[in-house]
Amino acid sequence: MKRFLLPLVCAALAFGVASCSDDDTPGDPAGTVMLNMLDEHNGRTLLDDSDIYINDAGNFVSGGDCSLFMLGEASGLGAVRIASLRNPVPEAAVSPGQGYAAVCSAAAMQFPSQCVALPLDGNGANLLKFYVVSSLPDGENGSKGAVVKFVTAQPQRHGLPEWGDTVLTIENYDHLGQEVVYTLPTEDFEFVLDGEGQIGCEKRGRKLVFALTDWPYPGQRFGLTLRIGESYTNVFVEFLS
Repeated sequence: MKRFLLPLVCAALAFGVASCSDDDTPGDPAGTVMLNMLDEHNGRTLLDDSDIYINDAGNFVSGGDCSLFMLGEASGLGAVRIASLRNPVPEAAVSPGQGYAAVCSAAAMQFPSQCVALPLDGNGANLLKFYVVSSLPDGENGSKGAVVKFVTAQPQRHGLPEWGDTVLTIENYDHLGQEVVYTLPTEDFEFVLDGEGQIGCEKRGRKLVFALTDWPYPGQRFGLTLRIGESYTNVFVEFLS
């Protein structure tokens, strides 16, 4: 009896461990599509409605409309995470178990850090996340492409202010050089200010610290672009008096 029960107990423990491991893997997000992507030599299947395909060298490439990003190893499409989209590549090796992203939008903006971000302007944006499940075997000839899962995603808000908002109103200003502060939800942000030589700012942790270098006219607004992760918004800083 003991000899019979021991294998059952071990099998149950193994099943429990496997089940827990599976539960730790995020499932595919809603809208996921599985696609057999044939490479350039075998028909050139495009990824969704982008111009991305697999060339004869076994790399993802774009015809010129999209920016490609390698996001590293992942356990599945649901585990592909975008912290930022930095340094787009002209080609990306097609590797099973790897996650990728592509930005296919003329509205995408590249920042001084070389991060690319999409606008939160309410018009939608073309952001693709994809994952290579396996290669497509071609008998003795090796591979003829890849099995790919992909999903069309929207850039996340990340606590950024609404597009077109006036995020800071400067009034009762006593002297040039006086500092005024605007606080962001994280210190991992980037900004571009159109200060027209009259207002400058610097980043201090989560804060943007503004100071006038010349007197603007009352009611003048300065454009401010803020990026967090894969998203950016255009807002204003307004001077009243």
